[in-house]
Amino acid sequence: MKKFTLLAAAVLASASMLATAQSLADTQTLWAKFVKNTQDEQALTSQGNHMVLAQDGALYVVGNIGATSTEQMTVLTDGTNAVNVAPGIAYSGNSANQGLVIMKLGADGELQWTVAQTNGEAGVNENWVAATADGGVVALVNLRHSEGHLGENITIDDAQSVSHTIDWTVDERSYRSCLIKINAQGGIEWMREIEVGATADEATYPSWSQTSRNIGQGIKTYALDVDNSGNIYVGGLMCAALTIGDVTIEPHNVASWNGNAQSTVGNMFVIKFDQEGNYVKHLVSEGEATQESVRGIKVVGNKLYMSAWVTGIAGTEFSLGGKAVTPTTINSSWALAELDTDLNVGWLQFYESTVSGSAWQMPTITVAGDHIYLMGTAKYGIDINGTNYTNTPANKARQSWLVQFDRSNGNATAATVLATGKMQMQHGFFGGYEGTDGNFYAIERGLTPSASFGSEMILYKFNQETLESDDNVQLALGSCDGQSLVTDGTKVYVMNRFGNKNEAISFYNSDVTFSSASFVWGQSAYQVPVGAVQSISIEGSSEINLEKGKSMELVATLLPENAANAAIIWSSSDESVITVDENGKITAVDDTKAGAAQAIITATSASNPSVKASVTVNATNMTAITAVEGVKTVSSVRYYNVAGMESDVPFKGMNIVVKTYSDGSRTTEKAVK
Repeated sequence: MKKFTLLAAAVLASASMLATAQSLADTQTLWAKFVKNTQDEQALTSQGNHMVLAQDGALYVVGNIGATSTEQMTVLTDGTNAVNVAPGIAYSGNSANQGLVIMKLGADGELQWTVAQTNGEAGVNENWVAATADGGVVALVNLRHSEGHLGENITIDDAQSVSHTIDWTVDERSYRSCLIKINAQGGIEWMREIEVGATADEATYPSWSQTSRNIGQGIKTYALDVDNSGNIYVGGLMCAALTIGDVTIEPHNVASWNGNAQSTVGNMFVIKFDQEGNYVKHLVSEGEATQESVRGIKVVGNKLYMSAWVTGIAGTEFSLGGKAVTPTTINSSWALAELDTDLNVGWLQFYESTVSGSAWQMPTITVAGDHIYLMGTAKYGIDINGTNYTNTPANKARQSWLVQFDRSNGNATAATVLATGKMQMQHGFFGGYEGTDGNFYAIERGLTPSASFGSEMILYKFNQETLESDDNVQLALGSCDGQSLVTDGTKVYVMNRFGNKNEAISFYNSDVTFSSASFVWGQSAYQVPVGAVQSISIEGSSEINLEKGKSMELVATLLPENAANAAIIWSSSDESVITVDENGKITAVDDTKAGAAQAIITATSASNPSVKASVTVNATNMTAITAVEGVKTVSSVRYYNVAGMESDVPFKGMNIVVKTYSDGSRTTEKAVK
């Protein structure tokens, strides 16, 4: 265990670079669990969406379950033993329902509870979860009615057997987004809807048409995160007006929208909600573009880092929050932006592809240390400081991309592309973390050239400066389409889609195998030899009283002690009450309103932002009282005369006596000697 100030962290970071490197061959598979329908029919596929760590080290996961009737059952299985997850949902269509399910799994993969949809279904790959400081979770889900059941309300049952209803019946199928707050025991605390103008008048949308495939998807939700104060940030693509309570957000770039979920129209958006799910404010782009959408949001301290996918119009200005760019081509672009928690844009960067017809799938944003990493599957080219990074197989298959950016300004600093040149190979990175040795680790999924076109999942180590790799290990072999990655510092948890070919799925140095005729959703856990930062704690009480105008320095403890990047990012939930500097020095603002005011101070690991610790600080006035009740003891007594002079013994005449107690509180009284 080690205590860090900024100087100590810098010294340790330099010294730890001398540590002996460990091989990824030392990785261990801990467990693997799969979510599937017991009927195992190809139409009854299950699809994982997203996964995060809970405050207690458990996992929150969200995804879809395939079913055609209420009698069917979805289970969580290791291939041998199974436990029930959720029943099926009534469905009257030609394929299968895709119902929403949210689970809490222990760090050992065991099911703790389930929240599941009992009527209706959810959009695939558009559902997200974010852990909250109270131990619970916020889910962002994109919902619609089951086919053939438009006259019925959508219902979701929580883990405490309470059914929650969304009062929503329609004549035509359409989407509506919803925020759901769930406590650590699986009880739904509240649900907040984002209504979507699913169908439209011909004057606004002259290309509108309603078919069985065009079911009015006016919103796609791609991003969710929560800040230290519990505020919620939602991002994605909108093609129709969004209504939240009394607020309506109008779309643009939608003249050609026909209701099709695959249409390349609409504009990006970010919406801020408070911790109760109430609307606070929003941000949308301005100008014209062919397509644009927010694809990721990461909150670190008091900053939001946002990634987006934009296909601009050559010579036409595009802007976000007053920051403007003018694309030079019609090629697709990676866009990055830094926002504060009031959605003010600090900087905006565009990186246009050097090849035409670009496509990006599985886009993932990771913030680690001084860097931002964008990764995914792409047919793309990028120029960094005169070096052109382009995958150039003859068939231009999508390949694995990893690009590093400077977190302070969004400038690209390094890139790597793993191009195979085989049409059937669709490789892509889908998650990463900064190791305690200072290297960056990312997991890739990719199709292999086998006859069955199965796939593999590989963990790579990258030099942080060059993004060159000199070590990797194959974590799984079989059909394993990567979706989400999280780490608790020593273990890496991965979410995948498996199966569909009845081929064996195997795991590194493990006896666990699995096969399925349909796609199933799975989680697996690995002990890695080089992990991320594991924990941070702030010394002292969980609640501090600090007199207005006074300052004190907080001390953070970080594990492991040999982390190459031991930097800590300090932030305050309310800088009008308590400010904090880069060294953890807090100051109670002197001109806040009379009486006590409160702010939450958070220390976040720069290299692993999912690791953080908080303390509540009360800014207090000195209050004249003559007695103190309770068992607390006096730590110190100071005396002040009428001229303001200070002493540890009384002055002759009138004294102001300030007593400090063992719990940090203070009292004042007048005394005459």
